[in-house]
Amino acid sequence: MMLNDLEKLLFQEKTCLSILFIYEKEVTYISEVAENIDSTFSHTNKIIKKLDELGFISTFFEGRTRFLKLTPKGYYYAQHLTNAYKIAVSNEYFEFPEGYAPVRKAEEKTMELPAHSLDTDTGITYEAVSFHKKENRGIREKKVYVGPLTLDDRLEIFCGNIQDIYEEQTMAEADSGVLLRKLGPYDRELKMIGKEIEQMENPDPKLVKTYRVAVMKYSFYLGKEYEK
Repeated sequence: MMLNDLEKLLFQEKTCLSILFIYEKEVTYISEVAENIDSTFSHTNKIIKKLDELGFISTFFEGRTRFLKLTPKGYYYAQHLTNAYKIAVSNEYFEFPEGYAPVRKAEEKTMELPAHSLDTDTGITYEAVSFHKKENRGIREKKVYVGPLTLDDRLEIFCGNIQDIYEEQTMAEADSGVLLRKLGPYDRELKMIGKEIEQMENPDPKLVKTYRVAVMKYSFYLGKEYEK
């Protein structure tokens, strides 16, 4: 099962704990949330900011103190999380719904190329490999690109790699300096792709859109506007 960015955020431990704590307290503030979910203020603030943007919480000030509370959307999400927990710890006997029969499915996970594979010289043919693990068979299936990679391929690889770095560092609660150092080397590849698109007479609109999405994602992960 491949989760998108929103799903990954909402199913992270600290995100769920934040929502449940606000649900329990009804009205609280960031430092209290951070203390109760055993997280840093900086990391908790990022979670709260994203939940606010997604419409799960709202904030208001009393004096100089910023308070948090769930929106109706956040309230119902918290209720579902609570119900899921109750099911997890329940000793009740459960049965499948009538007509449901579990079937084993082949599901693939992709490991994207490392950063150094992105440095390509125009006109040189080479092989870039990404591996797909088929969970149900326990084997690794190799997908080969005979190059050079297309701009679409490079953008896909770029986005996958920076997303992996962001999620890894977020889970590790690394400070922003570490994250910036990890993401920094990818600046060159994105600039190269942007330059190649600018040099095209009539670039494909889908390619331009994909590039803009990559820039937005990179800016979000950097925590600042990306300078092209």
